[in-house]
Amino acid sequence: MRAYLAAIAVAVASHAAAEEGQVAVPSGQMILPYEALWEDHPSEGEGGETWLILRFLAPQIAKAKGKITYGDAAPDIDQLCRQIGLPLAEMTGGGVDQIIVTLMDQPLPRGVRDEAVTQFMGAYRVIEGACIWE
Repeated sequence: MRAYLAAIAVAVASHAAAEEGQVAVPSGQMILPYEALWEDHPSEGEGGETWLILRFLAPQIAKAKGKITYGDAAPDIDQLCRQIGLPLAEMTGGGVDQIIVTLMDQPLPRGVRDEAVTQFMGAYRVIEGACIWE
């Protein structure tokens, strides 16, 4: 896990906000890298696919006290795919078929549902070095 966080840290270094570890995004909300996971999905596509899962903490999307809506965060998710996902995919040799970007207001294990946790997600195909929204 630390290696994944280190990879994210390298990828976000040129996009960091004034505060340590934050990622600058169009909405201006606080975004902190949480984890990056590479998943093999052998039943997807022809011969399987590799997905890069990028997960970020975004406390301002919380249902109860959040100030950032999905509409506000959508450009952030797009940017995170382009500016963090694509460089990470390239660092791994470009063998990533899909990038999934998740914003969550509090930590939650991947695949776990919790109605108390707000999550915004975007799924992108990696085509010719670009994030194509699905």
